[in-house]
Amino acid sequence: MFTNVQKLASKTVYLCMAKKCDLRHLFRNKRSELSSDEISSASTLILNQIINGKLIKGKLVMIYISSQNHQELPTDGLFLLSEHYDVCVPKAVNKNGSMEAIMWSKDMPTRINEWGIKEPLSDIYIEPEKIDTVIVPLICFDKLGHRIGFGKGYYDRFLERCSKEVKTIGLSYFEPVDKITNIEITDIALDIVITPKNTYRF
Repeated sequence: MFTNVQKLASKTVYLCMAKKCDLRHLFRNKRSELSSDEISSASTLILNQIINGKLIKGKLVMIYISSQNHQELPTDGLFLLSEHYDVCVPKAVNKNGSMEAIMWSKDMPTRINEWGIKEPLSDIYIEPEKIDTVIVPLICFDKLGHRIGFGKGYYDRFLERCSKEVKTIGLSYFEPVDKITNIEITDIALDIVITPKNTYRF
């Protein structure tokens, strides 16, 4: 496992300042180069930090269902949190960046949406303000807690509807870049980002 962490760290690119589009392209390529062993190792190390660091706040946590098509950091192990917390998952409801939360269960019916992401069939939504912690996917992030996703704005719009006290935790294969230059007023910074090697608090 240690060897895998070293390999992962060696693939991290440190930049001073760059725009979203450039970073998105760069780090999507970096993710595509990761081996299955590196991905599995990163997921295990991050899960251990979440559990051992007691990073989950409150009773209701939202966890994204990871997509292999997008080389997202696997979240399968995070659903073990359902032993101690209520868990919900996101569902995109249209192409305009609107997303809702659905209560998760092991046997819930799912489908693969048009972006190749597994999501629940249910249309019984949870009010966003009831969610205490949101686990957020990302492609990369900077030292101020700003993240870059796929550019659709689903999470930024959803987090605007959450309580001001909601805790946001991003998961990243890579260490942060110094600064994302073209941050917009609608971009919501994260509270915590976890990488295989570190836990960053903002």
